[in-house]
Amino acid sequence: MSPRVISLARPLAIAAVMAGLATACKVGPNYTTPQELPTHEWSQNAQGPVTADQPDLHEWWKRFNDPILDQLIAQAEVSNAKLEMALANVRVALGALGVSESEYWPSIKTGIAYSRNQTNINLIPSTGVESSPFSVWTAGVAMTGWEIDVWGRVARLVESSTASLAADVEDVRDALISVRGQVGATYMKVRTLQVQLGILETAIVNARTTCELALAKFTAGTNTLLDLNEARQDLETLEAQLPQIEADLAASIFSVAQLCGTTPEPMVKLLGPRSVIPTGPASVGVGIPTELLRRRPDVRSSERRAAAAVATIGATEALNYPVFSLNGSFYLAANQFGSMFNSPSSTYGFGPSVSWLVFQGGYVESLIAQSKGQAQVALASYRDTVLEAVRDVETSISNLVQAQREVESYGEAAMLAQSTFELAQAQYAAGTVDLDRLITIQNNLLEVQEDMASSQGALATDFVSLYRALGGGWEQTAVNQEATANAGGKVTP
Repeated sequence: MSPRVISLARPLAIAAVMAGLATACKVGPNYTTPQELPTHEWSQNAQGPVTADQPDLHEWWKRFNDPILDQLIAQAEVSNAKLEMALANVRVALGALGVSESEYWPSIKTGIAYSRNQTNINLIPSTGVESSPFSVWTAGVAMTGWEIDVWGRVARLVESSTASLAADVEDVRDALISVRGQVGATYMKVRTLQVQLGILETAIVNARTTCELALAKFTAGTNTLLDLNEARQDLETLEAQLPQIEADLAASIFSVAQLCGTTPEPMVKLLGPRSVIPTGPASVGVGIPTELLRRRPDVRSSERRAAAAVATIGATEALNYPVFSLNGSFYLAANQFGSMFNSPSSTYGFGPSVSWLVFQGGYVESLIAQSKGQAQVALASYRDTVLEAVRDVETSISNLVQAQREVESYGEAAMLAQSTFELAQAQYAAGTVDLDRLITIQNNLLEVQEDMASSQGALATDFVSLYRALGGGWEQTAVNQEATANAGGKVTP
C-alpha cells in the first residue's frame, strides 16, 4: 500500500465512526397520537333512510342510477383543477422531504481551474524576483461542514417532512371526496331547477287558460274588466319569474362545467334535455363514529400535520446543543498541467470540528417557543377537525331524515292541490266559483309543486352530503394511486 493511501485511511475511518454516531439520540418530544373521542354511536337513532350498517361508500353516486351523474364525476376526477393542484402539492412535499434527507449526507464539491499570471515587479522591493508570466493549474475536492446529527436535528426535520408529505396525500383524498360531493350537489341543483322551470311553465299555461276563460266571460258580459285585468296581472307575474330561474339554472350549469374542468358549451350537451331529480338509495349505512375518524382524510391530514409540528420542536431544540461536523479538502496545484499528478503537487486537510452557539439574543429560545405554539395550534386544529367531522355526519343524518318526511308530505299535498285546481277551474267555467278563488287555488298549486320539487332536490342533495360526510370511497381510485405514486412510495396507500 502506498504512503498516500495510508495517510488517507485514518481520516476516512474517523469520518465513518462519526457518521455512525449520527442520530444517536433525538432531542425534543416524541409524538403520540391523540386519544379518540369516546363516542361509539351517533346521537340520533337510525331511522328512515339511515341504518346502523357499515357504510358502503365505493362509487356511491351510482346508487342514484343516473348515467349523466356517473359521467360528470368520472370527468371531474380526471380534469378538476383543484385535484390537480392537490396532486402537485404532493410532489412539492416529496421534494421538501428530499431536501431534509439530504442533510444526512456531506456536501462535496469538485472543480478544476486554470489561470495565467504575471507578477508586478514594480511593487516588489526585493531583487531577483521572476516577473515573467507563469501558469497555475488547480483541481480538487472539498467537503465543508458535514454535520453529524448527534442530537437528531436532521432526523426531526425528516420526521416532520414525512408527516407533512402524508398530510398532503390525505389532502388529495379529501379533495377527491369534496369534488365528488360538489359535483353531485350541483347536479342535483341543476335537475331541481329544471323541474321547477317546468312547473312554472305549466303554471303559466294554466294562467293563460284562466285569462281566456275570463276574456270569454267578459265578452259574454258575465264578468267585469276588473276580473279580466286581475287574470292578466297574475299571468304577467308568473312570466316575470322565468328569467330568474333560467339565470340560476345557467349559473349552476356553469358551476358543474368548472368542477369538471370544461367550458359551459360541452357541459350543456353532456347534460342533455331536462330531466327528473335523481332518486337516492332506499337506505344508507353510517357505521360508528370511531370508524369515521379513521376514514375521513381531513381528520387524517390534520393528525399528520400535528405530528409534523411536534417533530419541529425537536429540530429547533437541537440548535441549543453543540454541532459536531467534519471538514476536509484535497487538491492538486502545479505550474504545468503534466506536473499536477506528482506527489509534491497534492495538498489535503481533514478533521472534525465543534461549534456551539453560546449567545444569540434569545433567537433559539424564540424559535422553540414558536414551534411549541405551532404544535399546540396543530393539536387544537386536529381536535376541532374531529368534532367538525362528527358534526357533519350528525347534521347530514338529521337533514336526510327530515327531508324524507318532507317529500312524503309534499307528495300528498301536491296531489290534493292538483285535484283542487282542476275542480276549481271547471267550476269557474261553470260560473259557480269566482275568479279570485280560482287564482288563489291556482297559485297555491304552483307553490306546493315548487315546494315539492325543492324537497325532492334537498333529499337528493342530503344523500350526497351524507356520503361526503362519511368520508370514504377514495381507497380504490386512480387519484389515490397517483397521490401515493407522487409521494415516492413513502406514504401508505
